[in-house]
Amino acid sequence: MRSPIAQLRWLLILSVCLALAGCRNSVTSPLIGRCAAQRSLAVIVIALDSVSRASVTDSAHGVVQSGTYVDSLQLYVNVLVGGKLGSELAGGDKVGPYQVTVDHPGYREWVRGNVQVTQRGPCGNVMPVQLTALLQRAS
Repeated sequence: MRSPIAQLRWLLILSVCLALAGCRNSVTSPLIGRCAAQRSLAVIVIALDSVSRASVTDSAHGVVQSGTYVDSLQLYVNVLVGGKLGSELAGGDKVGPYQVTVDHPGYREWVRGNVQVTQRGPCGNVMPVQLTALLQRAS
């Protein structure tokens, strides 16, 4: 019969081998077993007044479109924007070309076409393209 220390050593070796084998077959982070990447967002937009450069993101809305895929821009508040807390619009979760449209009451519609989202992070998440929409007041 094995001594208790030999049994513990054997259990420790077995545990490490199983953990490493599980990580090797994982599509996530190899040592942690889970990917800690942020959720995939394809496009992030900050909306500013074209004259004052004041943020008008809180009242803006819009869509991103890639072929037949369409997604609403969602408002995220209390995020770091330029080193301070602010707001941003974000949408899309796929790699590809997008058309981005931002609307705001009292402003002209802002459209940017052929926005290329091409990069993925180490966990397969989409790396966003960041845009600044300079909105012009409606006449």
